[in-house]
Amino acid sequence: MIYQKIGARDFSINPNLFSWPLLLGVAGLLIVYFTTDALRLYYILRALGCHLRAVDLGKLTFINILFSNITPLATGGGFAQIWYLSRRKIPLGTATAATTLRTLLAMVFIFLPVPFLVAKLPFFRSSETIASSGFLLGLFATAYLALFSLMLFRLKWFLGFFDVLTKLLVRMRLTKEETLDRLRRKLFREAIRFSYGIRIFLGGKKRDIFLSFLYTAIFLVSLFSFPFLLLSGSGYSLNYFLVTGMLVVSTCVMYFAPSPGGSGFAEGIFGAFFASLVNPSDLVGIILVWRFLTIYLGMLVGIPVTLQELFKRGFDHA
Repeated sequence: MIYQKIGARDFSINPNLFSWPLLLGVAGLLIVYFTTDALRLYYILRALGCHLRAVDLGKLTFINILFSNITPLATGGGFAQIWYLSRRKIPLGTATAATTLRTLLAMVFIFLPVPFLVAKLPFFRSSETIASSGFLLGLFATAYLALFSLMLFRLKWFLGFFDVLTKLLVRMRLTKEETLDRLRRKLFREAIRFSYGIRIFLGGKKRDIFLSFLYTAIFLVSLFSFPFLLLSGSGYSLNYFLVTGMLVVSTCVMYFAPSPGGSGFAEGIFGAFFASLVNPSDLVGIILVWRFLTIYLGMLVGIPVTLQELFKRGFDHA
């Protein structure tokens, strides 16, 4: 996509990316990025009445990064976290609630501004097709937040609507009743677990709840700041809020990309957003460095951490 859309037939890593001021800035941002990623889960667990050692929290952070980016739709990260937490004597229901809340808090922060961003960003006014795509994306983000609010505050309404919908599908002979019964039972069970976890979380200490929100916000700001830092270090003068807004929109899309960790979609969307603002050869290099810092560096740490955990547990069990 980058090759076809922005004509980047070759690429180079801008030498300014290796300047000491930029390297120090990247190192500081990485510390904030990984630390707040761990702390947001830590305070969610505290609000749920559980505690995790710092060393376990660090391991879990990198295990999550690894599995989130080798499974489609980032689902593997949640399963890996639940597996790890259960081995640390965290009840399965609490672990499920914690990982679900961790993801949902981030998604709320990301999805909430999307309708406003697609209405304001210049990129979405460049053509009718792109404007229509932006409108649909904003509509989807709004619908998602509405559904989330319904599940949070009016769970019975949501379950009742789903029940009516399944009965309608059966009457229209679009699916079998046995299949929908299994799906209905599974959805109702998970919805009850979700509601129970939310109630425990909201009933936790106000300080822990506040800090879970705060560290989630700081984590996302640090994540979205990497491209601006790299672009500025490469000599481009761009508005911080413009760059960050584009990253918020692209991250919203990446949440539902079918490829592992949104790979391909992330680079393609980023390239499409910045094609008119950055030299094509510089843009490809910046994309590679951005993805390495925010994704692949954490995965490289996560591989030996995961293997050590697997082999250690295996030997201890033997």
